Formats: sequence, C-alpha cells, structure tokens
Amino acid sequence: MMDMTFNNTDNVSDGKYDKYHTSSVITAVCLIVISVFAFGGNLLVLAAITINRNLRSISDLFVANLAVADLCQAALAIPLRVANLLVSGQEPSIPCHVVVFFAILFGGASNVNILLVSVDRFVAIKWPFKYNSWVTMKLFVTSLVISWLSLFLYAILPLVGWGRSDNVSSSPTCRFTTTLDREYVAIGYVLIHGFPLVTIIVLYLFILKASFRHSRAIAAQEFSLRTLNNSPANENSITHEEFSTNGERGHLSRARVNRTRAMNTSRRGKGARMIAVLVGVFIILVLPIIVIDVVEMWKEPFAPPVVVNIAVCMIYANSGVNVFIYAGWNTEYRRTFRLVLVALWKLMTTLVPECR
Repeated sequence: MMDMTFNNTDNVSDGKYDKYHTSSVITAVCLIVISVFAFGGNLLVLAAITINRNLRSISDLFVANLAVADLCQAALAIPLRVANLLVSGQEPSIPCHVVVFFAILFGGASNVNILLVSVDRFVAIKWPFKYNSWVTMKLFVTSLVISWLSLFLYAILPLVGWGRSDNVSSSPTCRFTTTLDREYVAIGYVLIHGFPLVTIIVLYLFILKASFRHSRAIAAQEFSLRTLNNSPANENSITHEEFSTNGERGHLSRARVNRTRAMNTSRRGKGARMIAVLVGVFIILVLPIIVIDVVEMWKEPFAPPVVVNIAVCMIYANSGVNVFIYAGWNTEYRRTFRLVLVALWKLMTTLVPECR
C-alpha cells in the first residue's frame, strides 16, 4: 500500500547511515513477521478456493483476487522494504523507485480489491434476486483487468520519469515526500486511498445496518419456528392420517420453507458481519498512515519516527489479517483450511522420518 515511511533523522550518524540502527532493525523484524503470516495465510486462502468446489463462486473469485494482491505484497513489497531498511552504506541497497513501484502496485491492488469485495457483498445484500444476473464472470474479469492494468500504469510512471521529485534527497527508507512529486502523490491518494476508503465506509455502514436487520429477522423466524413446532397440530403431524391430508402437507411445507428462509437469512447475516469486520479492520489499520502522509504532503515531516514505524507496520499488517477474518466468519473456509493444514502436517511427518 502507499506509505511514506520513517523519518531519516534517527538513521543518520555523522552524515552516514548507521549499519544497524535499533529502530530500523525492530521495524524490519516486525515487517518480516507480517510478511510470513501474510504469505502463508493468503496462500492458504488460494489453496482452499482451488481444492473446494463450493468456494468457486464469483464472490470467492473476488476474495481470491484480494488474496493474490496481499500475497504479492508479502512476497515482494515487504521484503524489498526490509532490504531497504537494513542498509549498510551511504545509499539504499535497492533503488527507491523500485520499492515505490511495488508498494503502489500491490498496496493499491489490495485497497481496490477490498473495495471490490465490499461492493460485491453490497450488491448481494441490497439486490439478492438480481445479483446472479448482474455479477457475472464477464464483470469479474473486466474489473480484474481494469484494476490491475490501471494500477500498473500508474505505478510505473515514476520509473519512466513522470512523477519523480526534482529534489530527491538521499534516504535509506524511500520517503514518498522525498522521492515523488507532490502532484503525483496527491493523485495517488485520491484514487488509491481516498475514493476507495470513502466508498468502503459508506458500504460498511450499510452492511452493518443490514447485519442488524438480518439478526432481528433471524430472531423473529426462530421464534415463529418454535411456536410452530410446539403447536398441537405439529405434535401429531407424524401420524399417517394427518400426514396424508392436504392441510398437514401444507403445514409441513410451510415449516420447511420457514426453516430454509431462516438458514438463508442466517448465512446472509454472517456474510454481512464478516465483511463489516473486514472493512472495519481495514479502516483501522490504514487510516493512521493516511493521516500522517496527507499532513506531511503540505509540511515538513512532523510525526515521531516511532509513531510512523507503528503506522507503517499496521498498514502492511492489513495484508495478513484478511485470512483470519475469513476463517473466523466463514464455515466453509474454516473447514477447508483445517483440511489443508492436516494434509500438510501428515506430509511433513511422513517426509521427516524418510529424510533421517
């Protein structure tokens, strides 16, 4: 994700960068841990979608697209940031514009895909009967191509010259304010952070409201089912005479319909709450660095390095938390995760004795 990392005042000693500054090392360790969890977790999501046919709907494909963006963030963007942090000389070991390219591409893709997942769930909740006709494979492929291509073109502009700052100062941490032009950064924040974040907040409020409404509907239908099951007519409904009558058949049919509706409402309610948590966590983790960066776009860096480091770790941590939200709220994902992990454990326990 777009982030403007770390003041360089605490990394400079007598005009040269310290080889291993404590702040850089701690931040690097934090990012490495985040990278490992994000890589493993998102790989687990993709494995679950691959092996489980029940997880191949259009909604799950949007989730897979998000997992790909977060996986690339963990595999490329974060390690490049760590390598850039642990510099051993006057200049960064990796060109800043390379680090910035991957940060914009995969971080922006993660933001946009969070937005697409939220829009998908919004349509499913708001217009459930039109969802299948509106959200098609063609729409998914079109949104995937447009989002990734537009982000790639925007991210590569500084590499070809447009968007670079005229006064690039030497820094081991690739500050966006010292690497990129202010106009370029402002456009990026509007398109990659501002628009998605505002839209997500609006959708988040609707989904949260819908989850409460579904919860009330579930409670009402469960009460109706309990009343129906405890009625005298229902107690004798298993007898052959009453079962064979049209009246009792209609009675049992209505009970089945009510149960089905309750189950569907329950699933929609759980899905709404899952997306609400997903988006809420996204806002909490992303908002601090956005506030710092927007303010620092118009004035000199002011935030203490420790605060900036924590905010940067938070925004990268967003790439790793999505998998735990899926596992906590979606039974099918949780069951498939368990199967994949058990299979991996059996494979490891089989290979270890053979290696010995």
